[in-house]
Amino acid sequence: MIKNISSKLTHPITLLLQAVVLIWWLFSGRGDEIGYVTLGWLPEGYQVSESFLGVAIDAAMLTDGEWWQGSDSPPRPLDLTNTQLGYWTQLLAPAWLRLGGTEADKLWLYEDTDLAEQAPLLTRTQLEQFLQFSDFVSAKPFITANAGPRTRQDEHWQPEQFLRLLNWLPDDYRGALEFGNEPGAHWVIFGRKHQISFEQLADEYRHARALAYVQGIELAGPANAFWPSLGEPLKQIFGSSKDFLKAGANPDIFTWHYYPTQSSRCGVKTENADWEGLLDVEALDEFRKHSIKVSIWLQLYSPDSIKWLGETGPAQCGGKAELTDRFGASLWWLSHLATAAQSGNKTVIRQSLVGGDYALLRYFEGYSPNPDYWASLLWRQNMGAQGYRLINNDGVVRAAAHCHPSKPGVMSMVVVNLSRHAITVGVPQAHDGRFIDVTSPSLESRQVLLEGQPAETLDWHNPERLPWQPLAQWRDLAGYSYRWLQIDNEPGCLS
Repeated sequence: MIKNISSKLTHPITLLLQAVVLIWWLFSGRGDEIGYVTLGWLPEGYQVSESFLGVAIDAAMLTDGEWWQGSDSPPRPLDLTNTQLGYWTQLLAPAWLRLGGTEADKLWLYEDTDLAEQAPLLTRTQLEQFLQFSDFVSAKPFITANAGPRTRQDEHWQPEQFLRLLNWLPDDYRGALEFGNEPGAHWVIFGRKHQISFEQLADEYRHARALAYVQGIELAGPANAFWPSLGEPLKQIFGSSKDFLKAGANPDIFTWHYYPTQSSRCGVKTENADWEGLLDVEALDEFRKHSIKVSIWLQLYSPDSIKWLGETGPAQCGGKAELTDRFGASLWWLSHLATAAQSGNKTVIRQSLVGGDYALLRYFEGYSPNPDYWASLLWRQNMGAQGYRLINNDGVVRAAAHCHPSKPGVMSMVVVNLSRHAITVGVPQAHDGRFIDVTSPSLESRQVLLEGQPAETLDWHNPERLPWQPLAQWRDLAGYSYRWLQIDNEPGCLS
């Protein structure tokens, strides 16, 4: 018996398998040793949109509607001609500029012939200013149309306001529209009697889509909110996005919303906005779980729909000062973008460009960039549409790898260290290239350093002049930091 076992253990095929297992163990990064991780990529990949990363201007910023008190926010209506606002947004060049948020379902598009209407109101001139700003910063506009009680009679949607919006848009409008904002929360925003079913919403969406198609405009929806742990709140009572899809809505673009934490401004919280909640590996995995679930729904009920994470940020209800506007939030943001891309979201819209403690630009400092701005700019400059599946990407080290958007043959990779400890990161498939480490004095700091140089002092108009280091200078990745790589001669990125 022992002889038989011994002969099997020394069989050439068995020895080969043992060698493969040993090599895999050596190069895959020991799961019980947090100090060393080896990253690798697989031949198969995924695609996001060329227009992957967008930002939002909340509709409340253009009106006198409700907004988060005590947050870092400019006077309203927002001055879209401000030089600094225009400069930093144009440099970022977001793919999309969303005009949406809770106020979108309260907003009345106002003309002089209307009878007296209560605020919030948006005039045609204000909408045209938003479109001009979008064009100035080279972003496509993404406008949420009101599907709330002001557009309804006896709780049935009336198309007059939607038709007015279509009439206000220019003939060469190159953006998209969205039908309503977080319809599953209308019971708490407007009252129980104003909560409609998702089956009814699907019928109304199809009506609005037929009107938008006349002008060749795509329509997104339902833009409902998913919460950590809960998913869509009270879905057993009020229905869910799944019901919207099962009812045959077949949206051009399926939008959903997600925040990993809630600030103290939220009346209900499932995850407090703090460093533990924001940088928790399980929080990223929770988001991935919801994202995959949405993908399954789309495969089953609406395979032609494009999936967008239509609103997201580090903390719901305006963010939290000294948390969502600090360097530590960028570690979450880049990990979140990586997870969103890897789990099938073709586009991600960040809340918000300006306004609130989660904004990319800080109004109280003359629209100076918050740390997430620099993280977003590096993503925009380095990440193209073709992504690669990574191995060992599920612990405190998170990463994403995409072909560079403008350099054939170059793969860009971002590596995030969510741990306070330095980690040795191995990338054995990378032979030639360069890297930049991005650090800060602390999680709570607004200062962002690229190879020790303050971000605001660098020439961002010419990314080649950033302080890239040769791979020969490779070193451990500092705790609570992130690294960008450009890897040369990647065959899959040549086309």
